[in-house]
Amino acid sequence: MNDISIILAMILAVLLIIVVWLIAKLAQLRQHLNLIENDYQHQLDTLELEFAEEKRLAVEQAKKRSRTSQRNQIKGQLGERFTPFMGGFPYNPSDCRFLGEPIDFIIFNNLHECSDGLVPIEDVELIIADVKTGDARLSQRQRIVQHIIENGQVRFETFRVADEVMERVQVEVD
Repeated sequence: MNDISIILAMILAVLLIIVVWLIAKLAQLRQHLNLIENDYQHQLDTLELEFAEEKRLAVEQAKKRSRTSQRNQIKGQLGERFTPFMGGFPYNPSDCRFLGEPIDFIIFNNLHECSDGLVPIEDVELIIADVKTGDARLSQRQRIVQHIIENGQVRFETFRVADEVMERVQVEVD
């Protein structure tokens, strides 16, 4: 039995060495895995910080663009309303009627002068005008208005409201 005991002891010793080696290898792999995990966490933290900064800058830029756009819109609206009173405007401000949408003005050019007998009726014209600032362009609706005017799809109508308008609304077209 002595030989069997020695062989078993040797096998047991080899197995013990293998188990110790496996435990050491497992500890080494865990340590390596922790290093990789820490590296990825560091990269993730860095990316999160970069993303947060990019997001902050993007929001800041969007707010700035929004404020600029709002200021430009307000300037444009003020400019539209006061255009007839600005130097270099070629029409009499009292002949201008502001609409704002879809076009800015209907200009009854020379209407006051004609009604005062200063110019003949042939010198009176109806002008549909829009005011633009910067590189602004006509909207789709404004291009439609421009097209129907250029095609002569314009007419004059008179609507008469009956005297009993307070009792019921009745409109006649001449």
